[in-house]
Amino acid sequence: MNANPGIGAQHPHFVHIPDPTQAEGLRAYREPQTPHPLQLTFLEAAGEAAWVEETRALLSAGRTREADARLTAELAGFDGALARLCKQTGPTDVALDGWEDLLPILAEWEGPPITAITLGLTNAPDLVFEAGRTHDPELLLSLYSDESFAFSRASKADLVAECAKELPAWAAAEEDVEFHCTLPGLAELNTALVHCKHRRFLRDGRDGVDGRAPGGYVEYVLGSWLLATRFLQAAERAIAEHGMPSGCRLIAGTVDINADFVTVLGAEQPGAAAVTTLAAEPSFAPLTIKPWVPREDPTTDALTSGPTLRQRLSPAEAPPAEPPRRSFLARLFARRRGDRT
Repeated sequence: MNANPGIGAQHPHFVHIPDPTQAEGLRAYREPQTPHPLQLTFLEAAGEAAWVEETRALLSAGRTREADARLTAELAGFDGALARLCKQTGPTDVALDGWEDLLPILAEWEGPPITAITLGLTNAPDLVFEAGRTHDPELLLSLYSDESFAFSRASKADLVAECAKELPAWAAAEEDVEFHCTLPGLAELNTALVHCKHRRFLRDGRDGVDGRAPGGYVEYVLGSWLLATRFLQAAERAIAEHGMPSGCRLIAGTVDINADFVTVLGAEQPGAAAVTTLAAEPSFAPLTIKPWVPREDPTTDALTSGPTLRQRLSPAEAPPAEPPRRSFLARLFARRRGDRT
C-alpha cells in the first residue's frame, strides 16, 4: 500500500490513499476561503435555531414555493457533494405514486366517510445498508373518519393543536382501508443524508473549523429540509392532479429526518369553529412551540430539552398495570401493523 501515486503505481497490489483534505466523501470538508453567510449564521446555536424555525414555519403554513426558493438560494453558495445532489433533485423528480387510486378505492369503501388522512415521511430506526444500495424514505399513511375525531368540523388550527398533544384524539383509530403510496425520487438524497459524516456540530472546537459552522454540516441541514420540502411538494402536486375526497383534509409531516414539521392540506370546512365550542368535547390545547434542540446532539441534556424525535418515535414507558403507549409521532402517523396499541 502506498500513498504516493508516483511510486509503484503500476504494482498489482498498489492502492491509492486519497488526501483527506482534497477528496470528497471523507470526514474533511473542503472549506471555501470565504465562509458562506449561512455558516456564520449557524456558528451560534441561536442563529441556527432561528433559521430552522423560519423554514419550518414556511412548510407548516404550506408555503412550499417560498421554502424551495429559500433553500435553493442558500444551496447555490455550496459546492460539496451533498449540495450538488440537492441541486439535482428538483420538485418534479419526486412523485407521490398511488394517490391516483385513492378516490376509486373510496368509491367502493362501505365504511364511514373518510374525513382525514395522515401522511408521514420517515426512516426506519437503525438502518443497515448493503454496499452500493440506496434507501427510499418510508411513508406512514392512515385514513380516519369522524367516528374517531370531528375532523369535518375542526379548523386547521384545531388539527394542528391536536397534533401538538401527547395523545391526539384519533390515535389508533384509523379505518381499515387498503391504500398505499410510495415516494420515488428521493432515494439517493435520503441515502446521502443518512450516511452524511457531518450530521453534528458540537461547537466545542473539535470540528477543526474556526469562525464558522462546518460547511458539510450546513449542507446536511439544508439537505434535510430540502428532503422535507420535496415530500410536501409531491403531496401538493398529487392532490392538485388527482384530487382528495370531499370534506377530507391531509395532515402531512415528517418523522425523524432532522427536519420535522406538521401541516394541514385541504379546504377549511364550513362551520369549523364550532368544534371548539361544544361543551361535550374537550377544548383544544393551544399550539405550543417547544425550544429547538439540534438533532442528535450527544451533549444535549435529555431531562431539560425534552425527548428527541427518535425517543418520541419509540414506545414510551407506561405504568406496569397498563400496556405501553405509542409515542406521539408514531400515533399521529400510525404504521399499519395490524395492531391497535
